Amino acid sequence: MVSVNPYFISDLLSPITGLADDDEAVEKYRDIDTSVDNHYREIIRLEIKTYYDCLSNENKEKVKGALNYYLSTSEIDFERVFESCLPPFDPPKDARNFFIWVWEELFEGENYKITNKAEYVINSDVNEPNRPS
Repeated sequence: MVSVNPYFISDLLSPITGLADDDEAVEKYRDIDTSVDNHYREIIRLEIKTYYDCLSNENKEKVKGALNYYLSTSEIDFERVFESCLPPFDPPKDARNFFIWVWEELFEGENYKITNKAEYVINSDVNEPNRPS
């Protein structure tokens, strides 16, 4: 069994969480074109991948498992996850795409689709990972 926790999906957005209230950050990302995936991919590479790279190997596996599961199912509202983090820019037209791009940037060449959903169990205990300093 693979245990997944939806917490790790929103935690991955930590570097941009709450920046909707930061005028400097809003100005920095003001020119994001919500129809151009490369604008989002650049933010993912600069902010989210950098954060991910600082996580422990255990937490990297938890993030990967959560992304793997939730991208393969319809059991999470990606727009709600994205918006709840209050980032300094709007989501793409389909917020799920943002998380697909995160997967592609973090796990280049790997397929996120799972073949046997029954192998996964949702664990909603919020044991926050050790955050990088």
